Amino acid sequence: MYYQIEQVLEKQQFEIEKFYKGRGILICETTQGLFALKEFHGQMSKAEYLYQMGQFLKDRNISCDYMMKNQDGILLTEGVDGVRYSFHRWVKGRECDTRSRLDIVMTVSFLAKFHEAGSGTGIFFPDTKQGNLEKAAPGTESLYEECLRHDRELRRIRKYVLLRKNKSDFERLFLKCFPEYIRQSEEVLRFLADCQNLLPGHTVGLCHGDFNQHNVVIESGGMTLIHMEHARYGAQMTDLGNFLRKMLEKHEWSETLGLEMLREYSRIHPIGEADWTELYCRLCYPEKFWKIANHYFRSNKVLDSGKNYEKLKKENRQNFMRRKFLETLKRAKL
Repeated sequence: MYYQIEQVLEKQQFEIEKFYKGRGILICETTQGLFALKEFHGQMSKAEYLYQMGQFLKDRNISCDYMMKNQDGILLTEGVDGVRYSFHRWVKGRECDTRSRLDIVMTVSFLAKFHEAGSGTGIFFPDTKQGNLEKAAPGTESLYEECLRHDRELRRIRKYVLLRKNKSDFERLFLKCFPEYIRQSEEVLRFLADCQNLLPGHTVGLCHGDFNQHNVVIESGGMTLIHMEHARYGAQMTDLGNFLRKMLEKHEWSETLGLEMLREYSRIHPIGEADWTELYCRLCYPEKFWKIANHYFRSNKVLDSGKNYEKLKKENRQNFMRRKFLETLKRAKL
């Protein structure tokens, strides 16, 4: 395996002095600094998109693990095993500490700067045939369609659980709390169905696609975005909503922390009325309940270690606090 990797590394622009494993990557030390080698999954058009996006952010002083070309001027290097690899700039640092309010606020500030840099501009796909650039289209699934899909999946999982014999603790708890969460799902769907024509006013631009504490590196000189393989052009509230939910789940839906995060984000990248509505709906939808149920449905039921049960108990405990936070958020802005 290492012989194959070394052949790939030899084709990169810089001489590799040594390399070692990181989380899902190979970290390479060179005279020009740190770089990372990643397995690449997808079409060449995706690689071109990510490369253009990296250059776009670099030009706007947003630090990220941008993709680099090899010695032949090509973005992807194929190994003898047929696996394709991409080469990226890398940095040393630490993750956002989710126990630190300062780290959390700093990270949401960095997210706002990233969104501000890529707001409304669009990142472009190279069109080699015509010699110009075409704007990348936003994702086709609206928030309403996403919530509707989750609602249908929850109902399908409930039907499956009802037919199960010798139900586990998780399955009994799932059926017990299902009516409350499906009611929340229906409320959001009704609201979105009534105001779909209002939501297109939301801010679109660059989205990380998987923005969390693991994909931000804090270093002495600032912060760097990493693992941008899911980046796209779309509604930026998806990033903020996901990060806000993750942090508030870890802090028992603290109203002071949540509002502090939103004020810091809005200070740099103002949140318009349509964005507030979308963010509120994202937080109203029982996303965590859907994630737990979906993970259960896709997992091996025989090997269930009880983690799903513990997660669902925690979600039930936090449900009241989440609803209380949403009331505060509604009074504050909506």
